[in-house]
Amino acid sequence: MQRNLVLAISLIASGQSLANDSQASNEIQTVKVSGAVSHELANELPTGTVVIDRQMIDSLPASDLTEVLDSVAGLQVSQLYGINGSGASVDLLGFGATGNQNTLILLNGRRLSGIDLGRPELSGIPLAAIERIEILPGAGAALYGNGATGGTINIITRQRYDNSAGIEVNGGSYDSLGGQLHATGKHNSLSGAVAGHTLTSDGYRDNNRTRNNSLFADLRYQGEGFQAYFTATGEEQYTGLPGGRNITATENQFRDDPRGTDNPEDEVDQNSYWLMPGLRINLSDQTALTLEASKRRQHQEFDYVSGNFTSDTVIDSTSLTPKLEGQLTTGGAVHNWTLGFDLNKFDYASNTNFGSRDLEQDQRAWYLHNLVSLTPKLSVSAGARKLESTLSGEGGNKTQDGEMYEGGMRYTFTGNLALFAGAQRSVRIANLDELSPFNPPIDPQTGRTYTLGASWSEGMQHSTLTLWRAEIDHEILFDPATFTNRNLDDPTVHKGISINSRWRLDKDLTFSANASAQQARFDGGQYSGNDVPLVPEHTMHLSADWQALKWLSAQLTHRYVGERHYDSDLANEYPKLDHYRSTDFQLTARYRGGYLRAGAYNLENHLVADYGVYNPGSGDTTLYPLPERHYRIAIGYEL
Repeated sequence: MQRNLVLAISLIASGQSLANDSQASNEIQTVKVSGAVSHELANELPTGTVVIDRQMIDSLPASDLTEVLDSVAGLQVSQLYGINGSGASVDLLGFGATGNQNTLILLNGRRLSGIDLGRPELSGIPLAAIERIEILPGAGAALYGNGATGGTINIITRQRYDNSAGIEVNGGSYDSLGGQLHATGKHNSLSGAVAGHTLTSDGYRDNNRTRNNSLFADLRYQGEGFQAYFTATGEEQYTGLPGGRNITATENQFRDDPRGTDNPEDEVDQNSYWLMPGLRINLSDQTALTLEASKRRQHQEFDYVSGNFTSDTVIDSTSLTPKLEGQLTTGGAVHNWTLGFDLNKFDYASNTNFGSRDLEQDQRAWYLHNLVSLTPKLSVSAGARKLESTLSGEGGNKTQDGEMYEGGMRYTFTGNLALFAGAQRSVRIANLDELSPFNPPIDPQTGRTYTLGASWSEGMQHSTLTLWRAEIDHEILFDPATFTNRNLDDPTVHKGISINSRWRLDKDLTFSANASAQQARFDGGQYSGNDVPLVPEHTMHLSADWQALKWLSAQLTHRYVGERHYDSDLANEYPKLDHYRSTDFQLTARYRGGYLRAGAYNLENHLVADYGVYNPGSGDTTLYPLPERHYRIAIGYEL
């Protein structure tokens, strides 16, 4: 089954951060108060949040955002074609094929996750533009809403504009050639940035070529008691769609011809833009009002020549998201509260050679969140959100609603050891593809997620241990038996443990060890006791960053992904996808403002696949091969 692609935008430089801006570099840290006016608070949210900061991004031999995300334990990224992260699937806490629908992805606090089965296209977000990434496992439903079942990922772009500029040219295997440039500056109260990114590649597979261009501009003004900002971004992308490699009783295309294709003319063209004005007003020393709006357009043209199917889809999105934030003290307790309203309007128009759809969806939500510092060591949090979604078109209006809650507590001992426990009730409204006339009526999915864990720091070491259990009712998934998306009659249970640990062994050597063990199973019905497909039992990511000489650094990573069932194998009747390992190595040489970076990836030259699908009717499988050993080189200069 060809997994759909959806276009997202590249860069934003405004929005609300979850984390403390003063976090120490090169450490995985837990997040400070969310939504608060002050980021200089001693207490933390009661969740095992992992923060990937700028120095950590630079310490990985990663060329795109998906490779950075894949380094985090408890977060599984599956590459579809392995070039620039195009079409990658992101899964937080083990939901398999529906990982994208159960993981809420934000860009500077604004929703990237879409309203159809497509996934946020992260390939257009250059790593050079990112300040940090905040990952909240099993949290975010009350603050951010629909789809945060497994948790929330907030990608935050650089927001400090000093006078700087940079340019890079890169290339490598498969005739890949690209580049990026940026310039930032400030004058008195005015600051801004512009950035551009481009990539062309033939790709590892036949008909695997890709072309991606993105552009970003941001302007902000700091006035007396207020800040105004405006961001505009745009992206265009062309991608060839080679499909998978079939394994049947008589042939094995994956083994014998992994780079081939049966779909030499399938392709997709996508383009989009995003306009985002914002205004933040300090009403008092302890209260601020933020007014943000956005206008976004995504245009996708799919041409599946192999299946005689074409589609032309335009999604227009408009949002208005005001929020009021503040601090107040009652007795000895300090409250950091956020009261907000989200209004999102989507216009969806799709024309295919099998018919057309013209729909409108409105989503409205009120939410309130409060983090209370009861003592210097003890904090509790609570939040609630009320969501209403209305879909119009296709014979009338359909309204669905949901209530989301979250809360927890954190206690910090002397010596920087903290224990935390949290819980949330999440809601997932079926997207427009799942609500199509071809599927039965679908009710909102609800989930109860519980997290428990500890974080501790000592010197330049920081570690976070998280245990989770999620009980999902009316889970929405694709059922190959009926060939429809539907609600499960019985619940599913997702549970696991993850450790994310980073150590500064000496001033020149940093080591990270991240690992998870997880299980996702159907808890009743015809599939009772079976594993949810595409959820690996174990994952591990090891990395080392060594400053070998003053001018030379080396980065080494090793990835392990355990066995998991094929997509659509709900009955668990076919052998699992094999586990695999992969090692990447990169060298970076710097002289003054210039640098030269060279890397080799999949050093073992393994033939592997992150994604595979099983056909219960024929007993055949289809795998999507990832690149074997390949190379990249980049040269750049920064002022």
